[in-house]
Amino acid sequence: MIPVPYQKLLFFKEKLGLGEKEFKALEPFRDIFINRKDDFSGYLYDFFLGIPETAMFLKHYETPGFLKKAWTGWFESLFCWNSEEDFMKYLWRIGARHVEVNLDQRYSNLGFSMSRQFCEEIILKEIPAEKKEAVSRTVNRLIDFCMLVETDAYIETHARCDMEIVRGVADRVRNKITVIGGNIKRLQRKTDMKDPLYNVYESVLIDSFACERMITDIRVYADISQKEPEFRETSLETLLTKAVAQLKSKGEFENVTVEMEFDKKAQIILVDAKDIENMFYYLLENSFEAINTHDPYIKVSSHADTFLPGRIRVEIFNRGIPLKEEEIPMIFFPFFSTKPLGTGFGLSIARLAAMKNYARLSINPVPGKGTKAVITLPSADRT
Repeated sequence: MIPVPYQKLLFFKEKLGLGEKEFKALEPFRDIFINRKDDFSGYLYDFFLGIPETAMFLKHYETPGFLKKAWTGWFESLFCWNSEEDFMKYLWRIGARHVEVNLDQRYSNLGFSMSRQFCEEIILKEIPAEKKEAVSRTVNRLIDFCMLVETDAYIETHARCDMEIVRGVADRVRNKITVIGGNIKRLQRKTDMKDPLYNVYESVLIDSFACERMITDIRVYADISQKEPEFRETSLETLLTKAVAQLKSKGEFENVTVEMEFDKKAQIILVDAKDIENMFYYLLENSFEAINTHDPYIKVSSHADTFLPGRIRVEIFNRGIPLKEEEIPMIFFPFFSTKPLGTGFGLSIARLAAMKNYARLSINPVPGKGTKAVITLPSADRT
């Protein structure tokens, strides 16, 4: 199970305004709600029994009566926390459990709405008039908190499960591709270069290499999407220099001239270093692959953004054939590529890394000159 993010949940609680004042207002009336816990579970059960999609779930659940018992426990816990940490852990497990049983999150949210209505009915009938507003405010915030925690757990667990499947599939395919590539290489070494089979083997090896690249890119995409960014002050020049060195180490881009021009006042950014290094790697790879072979030149520059205070603007320009207008809306879509060996994942990874680090990314043609990628990143300079 994913560790419970207590600090984030405490942040939710604080922002909802759930504090001592609210709990003190509810304290004298806790038993009024708790005494209705069995009525609540029966009310919720009958409500969902009237919906065909959820009725199937109720009628065929693994243990008859389990859900009523669970709802009774949840309603009681709403008004008598043993401890803040235990309650958050309990709510988190509910959200994770909904993923396990494949419950549609919309019905879960509907359940919270019906819980709110049930509580409002109790407040209307049984809470003194002068206390209704304070009690109603606290109960509504409690239910909002439950919905936030449960939804967060549902999303995190669902995303983790999806990415684990993607990562597992990628690993299995990589193993098969590695074996296939190794066997083809052995066959090719035993084949005369004039034999037509030699070119057939070469074609298979090229496709095998493209598949390996795609699998690597898929794993990077999964890692970025699953990991929470850790924002730290980082040197822009360091990240770009590392990305360029990594690309040139492959050997195929040794002849590319990369000019770097950094504004000294636009050097330090507040980002997740690994995410942004990956972003620069894939943007530069895209530029390297698109360069004019007769003029293999790329320019990288940075300066403070004049329109967005607190942001640093980075531009990556290459003199290759500019993008076509009809290609621009498609370039960030997974699997879209204009290159024979392109995976169609590089720019999707770059955009994901940018989004998770509150950066903006665009790529546009410079008519008659080439293509420019523009990235605006959060500056570490808060002045």
